[in-house]
Amino acid sequence: MTTFISSDVHFLHAAIENRKGSLHTHVHHDSTIQPFLLPYEHSHPRLFHRQWFRAALIRAGQYCSSFEDFEDERLYIELTFLANGYSLDFIKYHIKRFLTRFNPNEQKPMNLNRSTYLSFRNELFRCIDQQKRDLFEEQQLQKNHQLIQLHYLFDWGSRCQFNQKFYQYWSTILEQDPEFKKYRLKIKLNTKHCYSSNTLLARSNNTYL
Repeated sequence: MTTFISSDVHFLHAAIENRKGSLHTHVHHDSTIQPFLLPYEHSHPRLFHRQWFRAALIRAGQYCSSFEDFEDERLYIELTFLANGYSLDFIKYHIKRFLTRFNPNEQKPMNLNRSTYLSFRNELFRCIDQQKRDLFEEQQLQKNHQLIQLHYLFDWGSRCQFNQKFYQYWSTILEQDPEFKKYRLKIKLNTKHCYSSNTLLARSNNTYL
């Protein structure tokens, strides 16, 4: 371990600085690592593509204390996905979904700028804290054998609508049954890996070799 005194430090891909007595943070990119790379493997399902993009934006919102640094990191993320073959439509669509998801005011469309960035970050941290509480609750349900997890194959399409319909039927049919209700069970839907068409074709071809 090396001990040193400095006005800035890099830790877990975060750059932490003391700027005239104020704490300033942003995402740190190691200059020794080739830029614009994604953790891509040929067998990853298409659903992971969206998760990588969203995770990178969430990290930017967590790490970047200023709007300007967030915009720089957002541009870096967009260039990374463009360099790896993703379309501009893909990027615009998921940027819009990301801003909608963490919009602190659902009555107005999100216009991210210097004046709204702080409220955006507060909403982002609130959602992350809520996810942690939900995860803890889920772990407790598993521990008490009160959680039912169902897995289904999802490739592409109206996944959200399917989940909404399922939970609607679950609540109106099963949870109204007094015998079933006393067990206080919860159900969670999970998707199985959905491989890309290229991967499926490659697997099919290998069977004939």
